[in-house]
Amino acid sequence: MHSALKQRIEMMRGRLEGRAPVAEVHASAQLFVSPDPVCARLVSLASIRDSDIILEPNAGTGAILRAVRAAAPGATCDAVELNTGLCQYLRNEFEGVAVTCCDFLQYAPGKRYTRIVMNPPFGHAQDIKHIRHAFTLLAPGGVLTAVCLNGPRQEKALKAQSDIWEPLPRGTFTYTDVSTVIIRLVAD
Repeated sequence: MHSALKQRIEMMRGRLEGRAPVAEVHASAQLFVSPDPVCARLVSLASIRDSDIILEPNAGTGAILRAVRAAAPGATCDAVELNTGLCQYLRNEFEGVAVTCCDFLQYAPGKRYTRIVMNPPFGHAQDIKHIRHAFTLLAPGGVLTAVCLNGPRQEKALKAQSDIWEPLPRGTFTYTDVSTVIIRLVAD
């Protein structure tokens, strides 16, 4: 099972890099791997430091975690993922990251985070629900950066709270053409 999952993740990465056919990528489970430039931008906007306590909800294949680790290898990192196979993959690939296997909307840690960096599921306005829940987990002065749909519901629900609303070009996620945006929210 682990090798099959790892092979599927490698196929997704290959697709992002233009090496794998579109048919190899399955996004039916709302798993849209964040391309490296998007991960780098999310991390940059979050101003991550080694002293941060960081959460990546909906960690998927760990694309954002890789960018976080590259920017701040000494930071404390937690990840949440619903898929048990991906949880095991994350535990194997990211030593020192505390991985919780659960529905993120049910996640209730006993601590607050200084940084949350995320690419939540988009279907049925899940991005709004996940971002709102994540915001409740920020420490005062904490920063949340996220990708979400660039639609009227998201704009109405999140734009007024955001100090950055940065539309991404269509096709940023090579396996879907939805309009997306990077947002940043800062806790009081």
